[in-house]
Amino acid sequence: MDVARDDAGDLFTIEMIRDEASPPPLWCPGELPAGDECGAKVQIKALHSKVMSAHFAAHHEPGCDSASGHSDDQPGDAGHQVDQGLRPVRWKMRLPDDGASQGPDGRHRPDDKKPGNKTRRRRADASRGFEDTADDRLFSTLLMNILAKKIPANLEIVIGTIAPQAAADLIVEAADADETTYKDRSIILWGQVKEVRTTGYGSLLLKLRRAADDVAILVDKTNMYRLGIDDSTNLTGRHVIAFGKYVVSDTSGRAHLRVENSALAFNPRLRRPKKKGA
Repeated sequence: MDVARDDAGDLFTIEMIRDEASPPPLWCPGELPAGDECGAKVQIKALHSKVMSAHFAAHHEPGCDSASGHSDDQPGDAGHQVDQGLRPVRWKMRLPDDGASQGPDGRHRPDDKKPGNKTRRRRADASRGFEDTADDRLFSTLLMNILAKKIPANLEIVIGTIAPQAAADLIVEAADADETTYKDRSIILWGQVKEVRTTGYGSLLLKLRRAADDVAILVDKTNMYRLGIDDSTNLTGRHVIAFGKYVVSDTSGRAHLRVENSALAFNPRLRRPKKKGA
């Protein structure tokens, strides 16, 4: 999992925890199929390890969207070493529909019912040079790192089948997203929502604070349904991040980002209200 929360509801990434002398009790903020929060107790693993990536782990409730395919060793899992080359600082943006990941340290037992030597432990071998590998990240986690000013130097971003791009060229704050520079380009745009308008097609137009050329983010019905956004959802004041194409309307002349499906996240994160009696 990428993000955990404390008792006050503040969200933390593993990069933010590294700076905490005494990390607070943490819980899983993931969402269950019915819209409830998972709330499982989170453990911090391998925080000071030199051979394994630090990560959050929890015994998630069934269906939690923060769970992954990562699994701890079970009796009988002898495991084996797998040499790999040095890795560039590269994040692959994982869309919610992409399914489970293999976990941040690359270990994944393909079949839990067949314990054995399938557990892999990766170790760096400088003689192999750099290999084309990337850590999975959610857009919500990327936004967290941006707000915490924890973006690694020389970070590269991978989205779908697009070749890796320098994060500095792809991630654009609303205040810097001018039409002259970014028109017809696919970018990751982020900022704080100052106003929400409904279009004639039932989509939402998110106006951002201090946005260059008044660029907005267009949220279509597909993304609204995925995030559970309706008339009662308060988006004003939240930070938002989205990936899509920067376009200028032929009719109105207004600039906006046309968001790709699932490439949208908010901080604080949106949660569907719990059902009565749950």
